[in-house]
Amino acid sequence: MVEACYDGSAAWYDAEIAGTFAQPFADVLAARAAGFAAAGDVVLDAGCGTGLYFGALRDRGLRPLGVDLSADQLRIARERAGGVIRADAAVLPFRDAAVRVAVAAFVHTDIDDFPAAVAEVARALAPGGRFVYVGIHPCFVGRFIKRTGERDARQVVVHPGYGDPRLVFEGSSGTAGLSARVGARNLPLAAFLGAFLAAGLRIESVDELDTGARPWVAEADDGTLVPWNVLLVAVKP
Repeated sequence: MVEACYDGSAAWYDAEIAGTFAQPFADVLAARAAGFAAAGDVVLDAGCGTGLYFGALRDRGLRPLGVDLSADQLRIARERAGGVIRADAAVLPFRDAAVRVAVAAFVHTDIDDFPAAVAEVARALAPGGRFVYVGIHPCFVGRFIKRTGERDARQVVVHPGYGDPRLVFEGSSGTAGLSARVGARNLPLAAFLGAFLAAGLRIESVDELDTGARPWVAEADDGTLVPWNVLLVAVKP
């Protein structure tokens, strides 16, 4: 089994990063998933981490079943009363066509082989099933972006390297940021979308969201200049 990059950082991640960031995205993700599921359906949460999306899914009558490689993160996820399985997302312990809806959130910069993980989710989906994904917009992975002038100077700087899918940012800022602890894999937009298409899924919708999980507009009230996140729904034909 491959190494879990979040082992040893789960409590810090849950308290310092995800706890204040996840809620609006949990609501958006769960609402979209509920539109494709029936009450009581099991929803596969691939790369569930500490189970931050379990509550929102349960609030809509769904039963989350989380899969993650990190035993440290699953320790916290269990406390959120969701069913969990420790497994590699590229080798899911599900039979073919086992679920109607799958979700995943903010994992494409963490998983070594994102296309393999998407292919496994596609295999586990029943025909007509949906995969709802929300994550950092591939064009705006943090290490490429200098945002310090975004509000006042109305300027965002994109650094070189975006187009290189081999690039992995290891981070160098101690414990201040997530990428400093676990790295951030580079997945350009074409490769990100191509992962869903190569898995035999049909992309049904793509929405760009701001930092509060709202539909992005060019002149947002908080000064946001770019759509920092993407919400994608794919269907298995």
